[in-house]
Amino acid sequence: MPVERAADHPTFEIGGNAVTSFAAPARGAEEAALFQIELPPGGGLPPHRHDHFDVFTVTTGGGAMHLGDEVSTLVAGDSVVVPPEELHWLVAGDDGATIVVTMLAGTKLIREDDGTVVVPPWVS
Repeated sequence: MPVERAADHPTFEIGGNAVTSFAAPARGAEEAALFQIELPPGGGLPPHRHDHFDVFTVTTGGGAMHLGDEVSTLVAGDSVVVPPEELHWLVAGDDGATIVVTMLAGTKLIREDDGTVVVPPWVS
């Protein structure tokens, strides 16, 4: 059984957030990606879309989840399934937020602000 130790998980920075990759195709998870995003107090993810579904759970803290035209307050333990192509973003609350995310391998990140389309390294 392949084991990747905590010290070996790569970490990336995006917009002031720390992304820790737990599993990705580049490291043997051919069909899925699993990662954690730590958002500082008041920080957030930029408005974006994906070409596949996105599923995440808040593990600590919370914030405001924007999904299409709806806004929901999230707390630790809440989960969200984001449909493909749905505009979404998260703004962390006063205590910040940590989310664990899973998505299909190779899922594209499409930023609303500048139109950038990339497959992030934690998903490839």
